[in-house]
Amino acid sequence: MSALVDHRAGSGADVAAVQDGPALTSAQLRADFGAHLEAHYPRLVAQLYAITLDSGEAHDVVQDAYSRAWRDWATIRCSPDPSAWVRRVAVRSTIRSWQRVLARFGIGRPSPVGESVDPRTGALLAALGRLPAGERRAVVLFHMAGAGLEEIAAVERVRTDTVQARLVRARHVVTEGMADVLPAVLGLAVEGDDGYDQDEEYR
Repeated sequence: MSALVDHRAGSGADVAAVQDGPALTSAQLRADFGAHLEAHYPRLVAQLYAITLDSGEAHDVVQDAYSRAWRDWATIRCSPDPSAWVRRVAVRSTIRSWQRVLARFGIGRPSPVGESVDPRTGALLAALGRLPAGERRAVVLFHMAGAGLEEIAAVERVRTDTVQARLVRARHVVTEGMADVLPAVLGLAVEGDDGYDQDEEYR
């Protein structure tokens, strides 16, 4: 039996449902959180890199989302998809950051795609970079992250038909093998030392 929890972005209550079960010890929670982080962090960074086209920002927003998740991990770990919670918080962080840029300067542009990617990946990222931010998020979440229309609409706080319209307008960047380039994007996004210290952050 599950207990419904209020759905608010960016807080510990941002979980659709919590499953009943025995409480974990502090050590068990740390181990469970660490295992989730190790398994999902690279892919989430890759998805956020495809949205932001900035590897540094991708790392930052995913790290911040995991930091928020850790505050209520005992609850979030029991949700149907903890990764979706982390991704939702990270994506919303990019929306807020772009809104601040646009409000301050009147225009915002993603960082240029690096030259170290292969031609196919570079062409896809360049095409994504030409999309408005909302359409780029819709394409990445739908075609790379596998999110449904309702999940994307919840992240964006818009209607599902708005998400559908964004996907239609952005269809020229979508190819049959689009998801196949994700490993290449992932490799670029997590390349090198990002300075992330799990043990330091989650004591």
